[in-house]
Amino acid sequence: MLTPPKPIFKPRESHEEVFATLVGCGTPDWLAKILSSRLDKPIEVELLYSNDLADVVDPSSIPDMDVAVRRIVRAIKNEEKIVLVCDHDMDGTGSAAVLWVALIDYFNVNESLVNVVTSHRLTEGYGITEPVAQRIIELKPGLVISADKGSSDEPRIKKIAEAGIDVIVTDHHEIGINGPPKSAIAVVNPIRTDSSYDKHVCGAGVAFLTMAKVRTALIVDGVRQMIPSLAPLLDYVAVATIADCVSMKPDKASTNRTFVKRGLQLINNKTRPCWEVFCSELQGPVDAETIGFRLAPAVAAAGRLDWAEVGFKFLIAKTKAEAQKCWQVLQDENALRKEIEKKLRERAIPEACKKNGQSIVLFFEDGHSGVHGITASRLVEAFGKPAAIFSPKGAGVKNSTSSDTIKIASGSFRAIPGFNVKEALSYVDERYPGLLLSHGGHHGAGGGTILISSFDSFVNAYEEAVNEQIGDKELKPTIWVDDELPIGLSDINVLNELDKLEPWGRDFPYPIFKGKFEVRNIQSLGDGSHLKLSLWNGISLKDAIWFNALQSGSEIEFKIGSTLNLVYSLKSNWYRNNRKIQLQIVSQIDN
Repeated sequence: MLTPPKPIFKPRESHEEVFATLVGCGTPDWLAKILSSRLDKPIEVELLYSNDLADVVDPSSIPDMDVAVRRIVRAIKNEEKIVLVCDHDMDGTGSAAVLWVALIDYFNVNESLVNVVTSHRLTEGYGITEPVAQRIIELKPGLVISADKGSSDEPRIKKIAEAGIDVIVTDHHEIGINGPPKSAIAVVNPIRTDSSYDKHVCGAGVAFLTMAKVRTALIVDGVRQMIPSLAPLLDYVAVATIADCVSMKPDKASTNRTFVKRGLQLINNKTRPCWEVFCSELQGPVDAETIGFRLAPAVAAAGRLDWAEVGFKFLIAKTKAEAQKCWQVLQDENALRKEIEKKLRERAIPEACKKNGQSIVLFFEDGHSGVHGITASRLVEAFGKPAAIFSPKGAGVKNSTSSDTIKIASGSFRAIPGFNVKEALSYVDERYPGLLLSHGGHHGAGGGTILISSFDSFVNAYEEAVNEQIGDKELKPTIWVDDELPIGLSDINVLNELDKLEPWGRDFPYPIFKGKFEVRNIQSLGDGSHLKLSLWNGISLKDAIWFNALQSGSEIEFKIGSTLNLVYSLKSNWYRNNRKIQLQIVSQIDN
């Protein structure tokens, strides 16, 4: 049976100056080691824990912010029709919620004047595509505000502008070599080369910052007398930020950390019907991991399999009954998404095992465009290589009536650390003109379309692009491991300290420890692939869970009494509001 390579384990190395600074401020050695392996420079310890919005830098320094704000204020004052055009993923859905609630509930814009337009992931793809542009034009608005898309859509924006409609782009995706779309009256994107603002803010974060400036301008200009702070909208921003896997590193992405901390407080306080419904199914508090693995996949599931509106309606629901109805639809869609993704993953891994290059690019004639990205991410984890999955454009679309032969393939790309997807796609586009029909994305992820007949040529071109960045460096799945925890240190105390440092995430990964344990008990869970273990470390018994410990048909390779070298993370296991500490096994180190 073809199986992925075994992971290699690498110890995290501490930054000596950061370590010394932290210890000097009273941080315990074990925690200083963890932090100093994740920070590039000494920072004030208080900033690791702060969630003060006063620390967020004024977004006026983002290019075109003032132009965008003035135009939005004018549209509100003159009661113009406004279209919000947003992406179909969690960041796009969160962005739509930020803009909608700000306009309707805070700025008192009549609901009849605001429309939300999202693209259909399977049939229309990413960005402001031709059918999206046409739908916007047919609505005849005076102003279009994009969120989480638009930075690479000049041709369609030009078409909208030529219809007499002003377009404001708010986005965080990388901008093409031709610069920001010239036909937009404003492109509010902190990643612009002429921007000095925090470049790690997600699409919903940019939308929030824009609306915050609009609020100030409405009051200063006397268009509105009183508008409450928009801080309650940070729950949407937090969800989008976590789901979009943008940086959480304290010394470079403090804005994201502040947004997420404040947003998680709002979610745990159940400030909206959607959070009442979501939290009712949970044990214990909501953290970044809960959002990333429980909420975001469900809200995004509708957009993966069909139209994304139900996720948006869930977020803005005014009653618990309405939110519950939407949540049930999302749960059903997510269950279907999991089933589709599992089947595709089970086919993709053996195919990926046959690839010998620095990249993995696969095509499935009967694939499903809605789960490409998730499956590509699983390949990255399993093989440690940049990965992409293609299938015919629109593959998996519900209620398709088209009998035409599909000639175009759409693909989703995922990166490894130190590799830039957007740069690789741009390399292919520049070296092999016409091979990519469209493409977009950012450092860690992207999407593109090609002719199915050009697939083999694209595989070779993308491999060349990957080699241009990575060279012949050996690529394998890598698990970065923190040190062993000191003997006798209380697990509950460790976990409490780690919880205070939320949010963990990209560039600030949750700690993975190593340790040697004797197996005292083994129990199979679920479909038999998961294990529940009782482990002895020489001092105390530890409860442990090992998800996906066994492949289909394989047997447990150890027994009661075996000694295992394990890498694991500490997790809270809540049941009826009682908290127990559990080791979550990541992998076994061969003796």
